[in-house]
Amino acid sequence: MKFYSSLFTFLVVFNISIGFSQITGSSWSTVKNAGKGDLTCVYYETPGLVFEENGKMQGVCIDIMNEFKAYVSEKHNVSLNFRFEKKIPVFTDFINTVRKSKDIMGVCNTSITSERKNYLGFSPSYMNNPSVLLSNQNAETLRDFSDMSSNFEGYKAVIIKGSTHEQYLKTIASEYFPNLTIEYANSGSEVNAKLRSDAKYFTLIDFTEYFDAVRKKMNVTRHPVPLNELEDQLGFIFPKGSDWQLIWKEFLTPEFKESVTYKKIVADNLGTAFVNLIR
Repeated sequence: MKFYSSLFTFLVVFNISIGFSQITGSSWSTVKNAGKGDLTCVYYETPGLVFEENGKMQGVCIDIMNEFKAYVSEKHNVSLNFRFEKKIPVFTDFINTVRKSKDIMGVCNTSITSERKNYLGFSPSYMNNPSVLLSNQNAETLRDFSDMSSNFEGYKAVIIKGSTHEQYLKTIASEYFPNLTIEYANSGSEVNAKLRSDAKYFTLIDFTEYFDAVRKKMNVTRHPVPLNELEDQLGFIFPKGSDWQLIWKEFLTPEFKESVTYKKIVADNLGTAFVNLIR
């Protein structure tokens, strides 16, 4: 029994370890003292926010990062480059990679939560994060969660594993749709693939994934249920205790988010229709 227990433990640890890798970058103090250096980054692809196209990193996050690069050059006389170490396709692996690494930055639509602050560092919010409830166009429009079980009769939910939407969906389902079947996905693109493949799916998802669905002209319906309590803030993430948080706090101020530069970044990447959703 002891052998099998040890083997099981080894397999569990091995399976976890291959899901993410530890990466070591340079601290802000090291880069500042040298007058130049890299901020090592990993990213989880997020429509409109961070993605690679034609060999070039693009999106709202990338444009904000370029403004940050200009800021540290002007204010601190530091020549900074961003070194993207890897793309991580599974959200939970993305979080764990940043959590276990040293002096790197994670780039995606990561919600700032009290629970995550226990093991991650965050920049100030770079954007608010409206959530939406989506389904295939054939579903009856849902305006109140009390009608959820009748309007979505025969439907299954699909949700990103480890997202802030997971627990919220479980909470509302326990009250309004106790027999709901919930399936899990690793990314927003997997969720949207489910919505395309079967009329009997619905989801709670970030507005960026809704943006992707609209951009791809998917046949989806946005349901006008009240989700204000689910709206949160997005930030860049760091290993706990990283000093990169300090310089990002200096740069990413409320004044920057009110600037013409910031609003242009949002409009250029997400379209003018989304500007009013973003604060």
